[in-house]
Amino acid sequence: MNRKWIIIVWVAFVITTVLIFYVNNYLPKGEMYSTGDIVCQNDDRGPCREEYKEDLTGFSGWVKFFKGSEGMLLWAGLLFAGIVVSSKKEN
Repeated sequence: MNRKWIIIVWVAFVITTVLIFYVNNYLPKGEMYSTGDIVCQNDDRGPCREEYKEDLTGFSGWVKFFKGSEGMLLWAGLLFAGIVVSSKKEN
């Protein structure tokens, strides 16, 4: 694989990692609200508790993206792509 693509994928992975860390640790947290669902652990045998989610209505789109599961999916995809492109043998 071309060395340029290896560098691009790993730089994108590092930038995504930094953004996820920044959004989750340094930006203000949204208010927590109850979803009304009861979540139980251990195959519904307990302990059970009410589920809460973070209200992200006051945040911009990129913050919502990196706080949600989409950001983690992007992070995992870039990690996988980085491993794949780095392991390819050059002819």
